[in-house]
Amino acid sequence: MFAVKGILLQVLLAGITPLLFFLFLGRFGTEFQEMKKASSSVQIQRSLLLSCFITLCLCFLFSSVLLEKIYLNLSLVPVTLSILYGSYPIGILVSVISMAAFFFISDYWTEPAIFLGSGALLYPIMLLFVKYFKKASLSSKKKIFSVIWFSYTIPCYGIVLWKYNFERTEQIEYALYSSLYIFSSLFVLLAAIHLIEKILVYHSFAAELEIRWKEYRHQLDMNEHLLNTVPVSVVAFDMEGNIVNANTRMLTQMKTKEFMPNSPEEMIGKRIEAIIGIEHGLRVTERIRNASQTGEITSEYLRVGTNTYFTTISPVKNPISGRMIGSSMVLQDITELETLRNELAHVERLGVVGQMAASITHEVRNPMAVVRGFLQLLREKSPQSLDHYYHIVMDELDRANSIINDFLSLAQNHASEKEEVHLHHIIKELAPLLLADANMRGQSIEVRLDDNIPSRFVDPKEIKQLILNLARNGMEAMGNKGTLIISTALEEGDVRLSVSDSGQGIPLETQNKLFEPFFTTKSEGTGLGLSLCQGIAERHNAIIRIESEEGVGTTFHVIFKK
Repeated sequence: MFAVKGILLQVLLAGITPLLFFLFLGRFGTEFQEMKKASSSVQIQRSLLLSCFITLCLCFLFSSVLLEKIYLNLSLVPVTLSILYGSYPIGILVSVISMAAFFFISDYWTEPAIFLGSGALLYPIMLLFVKYFKKASLSSKKKIFSVIWFSYTIPCYGIVLWKYNFERTEQIEYALYSSLYIFSSLFVLLAAIHLIEKILVYHSFAAELEIRWKEYRHQLDMNEHLLNTVPVSVVAFDMEGNIVNANTRMLTQMKTKEFMPNSPEEMIGKRIEAIIGIEHGLRVTERIRNASQTGEITSEYLRVGTNTYFTTISPVKNPISGRMIGSSMVLQDITELETLRNELAHVERLGVVGQMAASITHEVRNPMAVVRGFLQLLREKSPQSLDHYYHIVMDELDRANSIINDFLSLAQNHASEKEEVHLHHIIKELAPLLLADANMRGQSIEVRLDDNIPSRFVDPKEIKQLILNLARNGMEAMGNKGTLIISTALEEGDVRLSVSDSGQGIPLETQNKLFEPFFTTKSEGTGLGLSLCQGIAERHNAIIRIESEEGVGTTFHVIFKK
């Protein structure tokens, strides 16, 4: 009975090797981290070495000798496993430790029978078959090891039985216990090989699964980042029309007083009616249901408050089975586009009206010229007492003709006839006319010209009209006294023409409307002068900038871009 207990104790101690290997492998393995082949192999070797070393120590600690010939110590189990599944250095290291422990701890190392039973001669044989063993299948590994095991143990214990002169009862007892020990050892080793193979397969599968999980998470994060960076709103629905996912663009665009989500997760589970309202939501829900059931793709305009969206609802299918699993909606905010489209249509209508008006005014000038000619004839034949009335009528006709000319100049977008002219030549040609006009008003004019100004390709007639309009506006703003300053300067390659007056200045709210046609602050103005100036500036790749301070004066800067 003692012999059976000793054998069972060694079997249990040696049998915990796969369990320790599994525990240590899970301990050294990094959960939910990327497992590379190199790091995974190191984990296996460390776990195997540690588990075999612990089992080896336990087997030596509880070893015993049966019938003074059978050495009950299954340390050969962890040693064999370290040779078969470990690297060559680990197998040799564990074998050396086992033999050193046998020689230094055991008192039976001089006994040939016990020495053979310790497996000292088995380890070199196992090292020769390691390379072939690792390439074989699990069933082949068991067969190979069984052949090696029986080829070694049966001769060893048979030699002992043959060499020593046992009595009949001792022979039977020795044969019985040695056979039990051999088969129980083989059973433990085969069970350990089977478990370690399964553990390695599980570990390989777990490592591969870990890598795939990391790749999946990375791809998922990339898709989510991509979804949140697209400049359109994207929302997904299940088969019942409930929201299952949405990007951050959808969150910012669909915030209303009734629905104020702080994250896309708060939109999950809601219906579209809760976001865009019942009025528009019912139609969208119907389109979502049609997409989920029939696979229909629909595109419609959707107005939510003051915003306009172009929506496209498409079915979503399972990529594997092809079964409908829901639908998706893409919303593109086209509010600004619609506004521009409406403004463009309005501009086109104004253009048509302008062309009609230009045609009409052009035809009006002819009868006005005839009327003015006949008035002059009547004036010559009428008494001088009526001259005052004729003068008033003719002045009004001249004023109407001036308005028509300005309007035609504004409406006609003709091409400028440009030539290379120096801006100072144009200013000097206009200086006598402006000085005479200023003297009549009791004003003065200063001209400050920068000698570094280069020549430019301009239309001299249009530039003269531009300067005259700005200068006369400045004179009219100053009243009966003041100084008008005309200056030029070179700023970073751009030519700046400035016309400054010392009038009362222009309020800010008025400055924004100065270039609108027919807007004027003068009692007798037409409101077309500055519009005409702006058109001339645009044709010469120039911009007009206003600087004005109430009570100080106003400066119009015309900046000709290089």
